[in-house]
Amino acid sequence: MFHVQINQTINEILDVTGLAERRNVPVSQLSGGQRKRVSIAVELITKPSVIFLDEPTSGLDPATEEKIMKLFRQIAESGRTVIMTTHAMENVRLFDKVVLLMRGKLAFYGTPIDALKYFNAKTFKELYDKLDEPVEKEIAQHGESNRREITEHEANEWKQKFLQTPQYLTNIQEPLSALGSLPHSAVYKKRRLGIFGAVSQWITLSRRYVEVLAKDKLNLFILFVQAPIIAAMTALVMGSNLPRDFVYFVLSLVAIWFGTSVAAREIIRERPVFRRERMVNLGILPYLGSKLFIIGMIVSFQCLLLFVPLKLLDMSGLMAMPGEVFGIPQLWAMLLTAGVGVALGLFVSALVRTSEMATSLVPLILIPQILFSGLVGVPTGLNKVIGLAMPAAWSFDTMKRFSTLDTLEPEGAEPNGATHGQGLYKYTKDENAKIVTNARKSVEDYKKDAETKFREYDRQIRGGETPAIPHPDEPAAIPDPKEIPSDLSHYVVFLNPWMNEVLNQIVLMLMLGILVIATLIILKLQDVG
Repeated sequence: MFHVQINQTINEILDVTGLAERRNVPVSQLSGGQRKRVSIAVELITKPSVIFLDEPTSGLDPATEEKIMKLFRQIAESGRTVIMTTHAMENVRLFDKVVLLMRGKLAFYGTPIDALKYFNAKTFKELYDKLDEPVEKEIAQHGESNRREITEHEANEWKQKFLQTPQYLTNIQEPLSALGSLPHSAVYKKRRLGIFGAVSQWITLSRRYVEVLAKDKLNLFILFVQAPIIAAMTALVMGSNLPRDFVYFVLSLVAIWFGTSVAAREIIRERPVFRRERMVNLGILPYLGSKLFIIGMIVSFQCLLLFVPLKLLDMSGLMAMPGEVFGIPQLWAMLLTAGVGVALGLFVSALVRTSEMATSLVPLILIPQILFSGLVGVPTGLNKVIGLAMPAAWSFDTMKRFSTLDTLEPEGAEPNGATHGQGLYKYTKDENAKIVTNARKSVEDYKKDAETKFREYDRQIRGGETPAIPHPDEPAAIPDPKEIPSDLSHYVVFLNPWMNEVLNQIVLMLMLGILVIATLIILKLQDVG
């Protein structure tokens, strides 16, 4: 029933505005006059009792102007009040009342016919000339430099003259004096949506948003083709013997990039529509919820198109990307990170004033994610603190932890792993240090043994004995030093000691919630409804 009423209202407005035959034509393909009608139709959708228009026929040809003015006449006859400013005099006779202003002062208020009679003019062009005539005479006598003062004086003269007329008494003084005795009209108050109303709005807004996005098929194609291309480039760059950090960093950063870039302009580019619909009970929560849901679905699909090819390469042995349970926890972390990116993009979109500003802010959001996520090494000092505010840092660490790989650095090394919690670099260094120490001890022991045998041989010679020439024992074998393996694909560089799998996910969820709440607050502060 609700949808039937909507369609009925749309059909009525299309008929009133003369656009019924063009209902399926994109606005970009309409003529100038038809676009004017579309703008008017958009305002009429909410069935306003009063419509204010500022020179709505400016820039139109005379024929189109006449059609638009007759349209306003129809709207007025349908029970609405139309108030407009105009300098076009050809169709003023269609008005019920006209207000003539000179330098902001009231020169006349009444019907168009009464205006012509009052100024003793045959046309409104002549009426304008009569208004300007005293001004031009005074300027001729006192000079052009005094035009402003002269115009102000003449405008005040016209005002004082009108105050003495019957039209002023009938059209202004008497209606104003009756204001206090008129019954107060009911003040329109927005009804509360309630749960079912909010859900209904969310469904309607989501469906409308999908229809809008579906019309731009090229943009959707570009959005979805990005992910496989990024996957292919990542596989080309990722060496088979390198630590796996980079591939996990790509998953984390691109998830934020997908969400932020898609959402950053979604609110600001339709702010006029949002404000207009807020006047007729649009709920902020259903509105933002529809954005989060639809953009979230798009970005989730993008994440799948990036993650699945990389995981297939891992399973085929072409590019290692280890992950427990077939990488499902890593995919979950990627989707959660993308959700934070979407919320961050919507927060920016609600905060800025133009779409261009939103686009310019996206790189400023992504660059810190790169610098402070830990890709360039173990964070220290202020770098470590700033990194805690970066979603990419928490996501990056989560990806690496779900890989079950040991570390090259001591930070985050597995205590029960092959490096005994030291990290490959320190473990190898310590093992080589042990080899050197044992080698030195073996040499010292060999040296002491040889010295002891030769001293005994020397003592026997001096005692007149003829002992056999002593032969020292074979020196102990010294093992080769341990080397860093050329294949480091079974390692990541480090894990952040301040983080863990559970904490990381909680922090990302908190970031998502905080950004959504902040966006709701901004939209409420900007509310005009």
